[in-house]
Amino acid sequence: MRQWGHADPKQSMPPPAIQLILEQHRSLATVLRTLRDSVDASCKCGASPDFDGLRTMLFYLDEVPARVHHATESELLFPRIRERCPALQPVLQRLEAEHERGGPAVRELERGLTAWQLMGDGRRDNFQSLVRTFARIYLGHMEVEENYVLPVAGDYLSAADWRELDDALRGQQGELTEALVRCHRALYERIVANQTLS
Repeated sequence: MRQWGHADPKQSMPPPAIQLILEQHRSLATVLRTLRDSVDASCKCGASPDFDGLRTMLFYLDEVPARVHHATESELLFPRIRERCPALQPVLQRLEAEHERGGPAVRELERGLTAWQLMGDGRRDNFQSLVRTFARIYLGHMEVEENYVLPVAGDYLSAADWRELDDALRGQQGELTEALVRCHRALYERIVANQTLS
């Protein structure tokens, strides 16, 4: 079974669709861990957090999956895997249900952050708990995709399947404006830079 999620020079280069998913996973995981660690550090020392910085991370975790990442998986990759490997259907259903719950979960985090900012430290522990749960579930979700679903795709999809997926991916990416792609990249770089400076 192929393990594209892990750096191995002996493995062949993954198809563009897989490369994009893995790249997005790395960015999302970085933001998730930065969010979790920032909240934990603030709670540990009892200082007020950078609320704007936390809100920026929550926006990224809502915007990028909703506008780009989940569409790549749910609209392009998962249907082809269902067709080639029906036994994986229950796993794909679970992953897609988690995609659907992602937006409402981020909204709950945004509300929890606002409550902490406006109502004080009495709401801090609740927000910390929400962040830890969200990060654990989301990181686990991506781990299932990387360690189970993507290797199955590598085993079951043909070269023709990958060519069709790559063409569809180019079409999907072409619908995204260059400005939106630049904004997402700038937002990610801002999050990482702010964390480095703190």
